[in-house]
Amino acid sequence: MNQMDARELLVYMTTSAAGVNGEPHYYGPLRMIESVQRLCGLLLQDDPENETLKALAARIEPDKHKGMTDPQAFQQMLDEAAALSVDLIL
Repeated sequence: MNQMDARELLVYMTTSAAGVNGEPHYYGPLRMIESVQRLCGLLLQDDPENETLKALAARIEPDKHKGMTDPQAFQQMLDEAAALSVDLIL
């Protein structure tokens, strides 16, 4: 997968996680945002100086498991991650 394809996939997965947050279970968005974080790691292997990828991965980490304990913090993290990810294709 080339860099642009990977970045578009990352945006799709992040915005999907934010959009489906109204579901009663947070497991789906958690898995999606976890995959985003892992994809960031893969992309950073080819682009280790990319500050947006670093910021995105760092923003996800502290709140990715708060879906059940602090849904508001989890949603805020998803919204901020979605906004950050858009910068990757602009």
